[in-house]
Amino acid sequence: MNRFLNKIDVSDPSKLTLVIVILAMLIAAQIQYIQHGWINPDSVLYLESARLISLGHWSAAFEVFNWPLYSACIAAIHKISSLNIHHSAQLLSVIFFGITAFSFTKVIQLAGGNNRTIAAGGLILLSAQYLTGDILQMLLRDEGFWAFFLTSMVFFIRFYKTNRYLDAFYWQIFAILAVLFRIEAITYLIALPLSLFFYQQATFSQKVTQFLKCNFLSIIALISIFAAILMINSLTMTSFGRLNEVFTLNLWHQLTNQFFTKSAVMSSQVLGSYLDEFAVPGLLMTFAYVILAKSIATTGIVNIGLAALTVKFRKNLIDSTVLYILTFAAVITLINSGLIITKVFVLSGRYILALSLILMIVSAFYLAYLFQYFEIKQKKATRKKWLVSGLIVLMLLGIVKNILPKQRGYNHMQEAVSWVKIHNTSNKPVFYDDTRARYYANAPFIGTWPDNWMLVTDAIQTKQINQYDYLIINHSAKHPERETYLAKELIAFKIVNRYATAKNKKSVVIYQKKHSPYSN
Repeated sequence: MNRFLNKIDVSDPSKLTLVIVILAMLIAAQIQYIQHGWINPDSVLYLESARLISLGHWSAAFEVFNWPLYSACIAAIHKISSLNIHHSAQLLSVIFFGITAFSFTKVIQLAGGNNRTIAAGGLILLSAQYLTGDILQMLLRDEGFWAFFLTSMVFFIRFYKTNRYLDAFYWQIFAILAVLFRIEAITYLIALPLSLFFYQQATFSQKVTQFLKCNFLSIIALISIFAAILMINSLTMTSFGRLNEVFTLNLWHQLTNQFFTKSAVMSSQVLGSYLDEFAVPGLLMTFAYVILAKSIATTGIVNIGLAALTVKFRKNLIDSTVLYILTFAAVITLINSGLIITKVFVLSGRYILALSLILMIVSAFYLAYLFQYFEIKQKKATRKKWLVSGLIVLMLLGIVKNILPKQRGYNHMQEAVSWVKIHNTSNKPVFYDDTRARYYANAPFIGTWPDNWMLVTDAIQTKQINQYDYLIINHSAKHPERETYLAKELIAFKIVNRYATAKNKKSVVIYQKKHSPYSN
């Protein structure tokens, strides 16, 4: 191990970064390969929008999804490479993860990290179970957000240290690109420059000047948008996609309406008249717990522990200015999470990943510090040496887990669609309850819907279900009563096949009209 560490120490940092970027892209490519075409439900929107953009139908693409930069990038790769839309999206994910890895290591370097810290950061990033293992496989705009969020952080940190206009310019360019992938990133664009007022030793006028420097593009863009709305009658804020969610007069109502509605229900139906005043603080405490639990799940308890130790021994490990900026960005992420869960009562782990990336950057410093125990020959260091070895082995196993082929049944929905395509030789009408199944079957895009089961029950109640010869319906072990309901309602159909996940938690059942001839 000492020999390996010595090689890392004498390596050119740029070459070491290049190795990590190449490894990241190879792992991303392998992760895409083992999906065998599996997609996230949201991906259907992005891929359809990309298809329309590639055909030049921008208005139609905007109607499918009104924040189209990710889809436009997919369409651009499709045009340049002649790859199909799906493979273009996969290639884009590989590219974005390479940019993420590059900017990840650059932030580490700006924070005072040496070659060991860069290597530790690469190990942490590539072994991340949620970010790399679970989310990277999905064809989502989040990957573009990671790439440009971290790149914007690189230039913001550089601006903080150098006060150069060029760094301020690039910070804004990449922050705006991050916003165009995920609208939530606008909070970093707006709030991160406020960090200039609270830490550095400078006069107030100097701080104001710096603040304006790192906001001039945003100010110009905002003035241009409002000027265009005033001068062009056909333009409104809704014409600018999801910016309408931010720059709206009823923003407070949008953020709090559901919260106060749910707290009123909790007050009257759960707590009762004697405890009703605790409904609002009770919900807020629940939200705090959810955010904490999600943060631990997405980052990993080991990485959180390493980050905490870095902060504890920060004077000797990490640049204080960079740690301050990263902490400020982490607080913004937590505020973002609070606003999201308050507004929609949902908090996907994906919304926490900016915090996870920050914590993983910070955790790299203490992991690199622990590497020194391999060079200490005294017996008192043996226990710590074994501990560090265990951490490294655990992370290496995490990388292996991320790239191993998926379990049997992972592509059960695709298998069900393939079975129907093989047996439905006459191309009789097929009912799909999931928009992904339609995508796998190359069926025309008809939109998305929030509840698959509601689509099924509506089709049964309106008798539209009888128009189809095959039904592809998803089931979950959580709702066994639904299969019982279908057995009573679908008397004109019979079950001809079933595909399930490895532990039978989810399955896809294929129904066929009884009068249809069945052939093997």
